[in-house]
Amino acid sequence: MQPHKYLPNYTVEDYNRWEGDWELIDGIPYSMSPSPVRKHQQLAMSLTLQIGNSIKGQKEECSDCNVFYELDWILSDNTVVRPDILVTCDKTGDFITKPPILVVEILSPSTGLKDRHLKFELYQEQGVKYYLIADPNSRLYQIYELINGHYKERTELSFFEIHDKCGIDINLDEAMAELD
Repeated sequence: MQPHKYLPNYTVEDYNRWEGDWELIDGIPYSMSPSPVRKHQQLAMSLTLQIGNSIKGQKEECSDCNVFYELDWILSDNTVVRPDILVTCDKTGDFITKPPILVVEILSPSTGLKDRHLKFELYQEQGVKYYLIADPNSRLYQIYELINGHYKERTELSFFEIHDKCGIDINLDEAMAELD
C-alpha cells in the first residue's frame, strides 16, 4: 500500500497563495511553524555571518557568490524548499531555481527527520555540493560532500571549495560554543 498516493497534491501555484511558512516537497506541504527557537536562530545567525564574511573577504574571486537565510528554492512545479542557509554563485531573482553550492539545515525536533532523510536525498539528487546538518541542542554537526553523485560524510572539513578561486571558511566548533 502506498499511503502517499491518497494525500492531496499541491503545486507551486498553490504554495504561492498560502499564508504562513511552508515547504512543498513532491506536492506534499510541510508546515514550518512555529518559528525556530532561540538556539536555532543564534546558530543560524553565527553561521550566516561567518559565511558572509568569508565571501566578502574574497570579493573579486567570489563576486557572484551570496549567502542567504531562509530563501525559497523552487525545484519544480511541485517542490519548494526553504533551507536555513544556502550559498549560491548564480545571479538570482527573488528566489533561486538552481542548486546551491552549500545548504545548511539546523535541526529542530519538528524537522530533524525530514532534514536527515527527505532533504538529504533531495539535495543529493539535485547536486548540492555540500550539505551541513547542525544540531544546536547536542552541539553536533555532520558535513556531507557530493562525490560521484553521492554524499560522503566529511569529518575534517572547515573549508568549502566553491570553485577554483573561491571558498568558504566556517568554524563550526566556534559557532556551537557561542550557543547559550
